Amino acid sequence: MDRRGEVMASTGMGNVSHILATLHPTIGYDTEGAHHHTAPFARYGNSPGADRAVLDAAIALAHVGGEPATEAEQREH
Repeated sequence: MDRRGEVMASTGMGNVSHILATLHPTIGYDTEGAHHHTAPFARYGNSPGADRAVLDAAIALAHVGGEPATEAEQREH
């Protein structure tokens, strides 16, 4: 998804990434254009698409964590 030109928020993840490896993923689901932090946007938070996005993200993160945990070379770092 092209996010250029959109107003975005920031976090402290850049600072944390100087100390240890970080991952700051985002997930998305259809909100029919509703803007973040609005009542119309919140109505989509319990939609089937939102549920699927959370499950997809959890599975992806499990794979990201599982690979280094099962590779001896990665565990040495």
